Amino acid sequence: MAGAKDLVLRIYTSPRTHRILPAPLALALVGAIEPPLRRLRNPLEEADAERLVSDLLQFTPRAGETRAVTRRHLRERSVMRELFWRPWLLRRARIIDAHRWDEAREGGRGSVVVLAHIGASWAVPGILGLRGYEDFRLVGSAHMWEPLPPNLVGRTDTFRIREYGARMLGAERLIPNTVEPDRLIELVEQGLSVGVAFDVPGSAATPFLGRSVALTSVPASLAFRTKVKVLPVIAERHGTRMHLRMLEPLDPADYRDLSALRAAIARTYESIVLARPESVENAWYPSPLVTEALTSQAASAPSPED
Repeated sequence: MAGAKDLVLRIYTSPRTHRILPAPLALALVGAIEPPLRRLRNPLEEADAERLVSDLLQFTPRAGETRAVTRRHLRERSVMRELFWRPWLLRRARIIDAHRWDEAREGGRGSVVVLAHIGASWAVPGILGLRGYEDFRLVGSAHMWEPLPPNLVGRTDTFRIREYGARMLGAERLIPNTVEPDRLIELVEQGLSVGVAFDVPGSAATPFLGRSVALTSVPASLAFRTKVKVLPVIAERHGTRMHLRMLEPLDPADYRDLSALRAAIARTYESIVLARPESVENAWYPSPLVTEALTSQAASAPSPED
């Protein structure tokens, strides 16, 4: 049984397998068939997804849409899984609002590129690498440099690191999150753009989706220390293609303190989550949203029009 299971894993995690069907047909099939099949195999998966969506929307104007959003989230998760194993499709990706890169790096200065686990965060370094953004560096989890198990999670992480990190961006441009803060400051001051996720657990209380959550302070702190602009980005799916959207840069000089900049970064992604909550990745669950005490009520939550 172990040998048969390993064979199935090797077949599924091989890009050659995912070349058998054209992308439009494959995405339509997995979006329609995979969610109900996975529900039969593991009913707890849908329950976990519903808890994730409920936690996200609980203090927002969309709180009553949990069931419908959960169904879309499971479908989107299946589609994204299929796209993940088709790295060649990323060569057709484009940059939306690419002029904001130069706005954030005015005068040839460095910048802090902020990522989020929304859409397809795994595609961000690949797109920037393929499009020739040589000044970009990505801070990633330290486990990227550790041996990974041969199970599905381990094979998936290995593939992501190899294809979207080392091959498309360049191994020398990947930085472990255990690096000393002074090293990140040094890179930014050298004129490089350092990418850091804003939505990972930390100790900095940050207003988000009608509550206060404990998130990392690294992106805002790095921008404040170096006095460079913050450039939020997000990978979006458009049919079978992934594109990278660059959002409006944030200037630390416009904010009274670190917490105000941190809140501004969170607000940037808040509107995206409210517009397409099904695009939030599983990395959001079970932390940080459900691990922190709620501090505000639905009446004070931002609306999608804000």
